[in-house]
Amino acid sequence: MNASRTLRGLAAGLLGVAVATTAMAQETVRVGVLLSYSGISGMAGQAADNLIKQFQKTHGSEPGGKKLEFIRRDTTGPNPEVARRMAQELIVREKAQVIIGPDFTPNVLAMAPLLTEAKVPAIIMGAATQGIVGEKSPYYTRTFYSIPQSVRPAAQWAAKNGLKKMVVVIADYAPGHDAEATFTTTFKELGGQVVTTIKVPVRNPEFSGYMQRIKDANADAVFAFMPIGELSLGFLKAYSDAGLKNGKLKLVTTGDVTDESTLDAAGDSALGVISTGMYSEVHDSALNKKFVADYQKAFGKKPRISLGNVAVWDALTVLYSGLEAQRGQKFDAEKFMATVKGSKFESPRGPFTLDKTTGDIVQNVYVRRVERRDGELQNVEIETMPDVSPK
Repeated sequence: MNASRTLRGLAAGLLGVAVATTAMAQETVRVGVLLSYSGISGMAGQAADNLIKQFQKTHGSEPGGKKLEFIRRDTTGPNPEVARRMAQELIVREKAQVIIGPDFTPNVLAMAPLLTEAKVPAIIMGAATQGIVGEKSPYYTRTFYSIPQSVRPAAQWAAKNGLKKMVVVIADYAPGHDAEATFTTTFKELGGQVVTTIKVPVRNPEFSGYMQRIKDANADAVFAFMPIGELSLGFLKAYSDAGLKNGKLKLVTTGDVTDESTLDAAGDSALGVISTGMYSEVHDSALNKKFVADYQKAFGKKPRISLGNVAVWDALTVLYSGLEAQRGQKFDAEKFMATVKGSKFESPRGPFTLDKTTGDIVQNVYVRRVERRDGELQNVEIETMPDVSPK
């Protein structure tokens, strides 16, 4: 009789443990998605939604035994007031425990104090300004890139390939100024000379006058930094129309200028351009080939896959790894940050590492040349600079 009661008690206890374990395994983690769903960069949010679907189809929907609830908010573009308000709404009203995004430096800066106070981790998938990760909030990590990470290799490649005198052309805003400083300092340290610097307004520039200044500079090459979109397209077209493309001047840019999202629109004006970037749609790895094929099968070939898409994919990989490390435990923000900092994995872009101290990204930078392959313009990788620091 006593043995029977003991067995019943043991069974009840085990059942209670099983119920508690199941309840813990089914904890729901609320993930804020803070991106542009409207405005000129509205496609970013739509692409992120597609990538979340693709990622969960590939890797499942319950990392670490936890259900995920994605709560979307629209930053409307580089709008710090809206981003701060949306971040506050996600944190206070929606009780978001992790945020993926935002997508522009002003937005990242605006919401940093909120994240720090609330202790909410955020994985930045845009914003390339140096120093925002590890300095503005200890709860930031980044899966995009930093400006020095892209610009310094351009200066190094130019110097190594015998280019002695450069014209620097930049968009006249804060990231452009960072690019100018990084390129000029690095190139001069390597024995090169910047003969002139041209600053182009970010709105409605008239490029023809700048092309004449480039011609008059008597340089070996041009380094250009422009944001993705109309400014890059306008520069490439003006450079080609001025006859500079087929002359002795070599054009070296950052990956933004020949980003896949605008490469078709650039057309032949982009052919032959050398750029330094972190991803190419034709990056030669099995993982990237599968990534591209799966995405195109599910969502079509247009808009094209670019670094912005890969940044979302890698942010989800970081999210999943941080949650998997807490399997069987309640979500803990501090443990999440401790886990994801220093994480390493293979990305469609190549090797991916988050710095153990700052949480900023360390990655390969590729020197690419725009070529036409199978009738389509592509950034073809011609050289790899491994494990480049974000600073």
